[in-house]
Amino acid sequence: MTENNKEAQMRELAAQLSCPSGELGVKTAEMMSQTNSNMISCTIDALGLKNNDDVLEIGPGSGCHVVDVIHRASGISYIGVDTSELMVAEALRNNPKLVDSGHASFQLSDGEIISFPDGNFDKVFSVNTIYFWSDPKSYAAEIFRILKRGGLLTLGFATRDFMEKLPFTSYIFTLYRLGEVEELLKAAGFEIQSVDELQEKVTSNSGESVERTFFVLKAGKF
Repeated sequence: MTENNKEAQMRELAAQLSCPSGELGVKTAEMMSQTNSNMISCTIDALGLKNNDDVLEIGPGSGCHVVDVIHRASGISYIGVDTSELMVAEALRNNPKLVDSGHASFQLSDGEIISFPDGNFDKVFSVNTIYFWSDPKSYAAEIFRILKRGGLLTLGFATRDFMEKLPFTSYIFTLYRLGEVEELLKAAGFEIQSVDELQEKVTSNSGESVERTFFVLKAGKF
């Protein structure tokens, strides 16, 4: 493979990870679901879901994990918003019973405005989306706005030291150190509750077996 072809391939992979589309997007979503399953589970764990919580997920991808969210407590209402039309369609396809019963819904988002009223959700979580927020300060403020007083946000994201070693993250991605994310959220009004640093062995999105270090950050609106 020539250097130009490799660069084009990495650019395309970065674009698909940001906003999956087409046939390659379906394959990318399947890969993300597998690669991120533990990180997603850990990020959901940190929410401490309770009965009747209203939950928003930013960037659910194909939504294969949503049934786990619903089963964490009784009466949970879940909404997932994604910038990819394909992912909204895949999440709907993968969760017909939850959607038909009214326990879950999925909506297209522009990635800038979260189209819900102030104080609408008890819990918000997101995994590996922060790299793609076009206006991080504004988006963090949007998340703060739609959370109820006393509500919680959990973010799962990989360390910058790990991410910058991957060949595709020089395109589209914005990488963060932990302190930068903490300051971003504090500026929006959040109080940092806890940060867990975890390690796992995964197959990266470019097909390599790697040791990944990631954070699960919990922040509250008080």
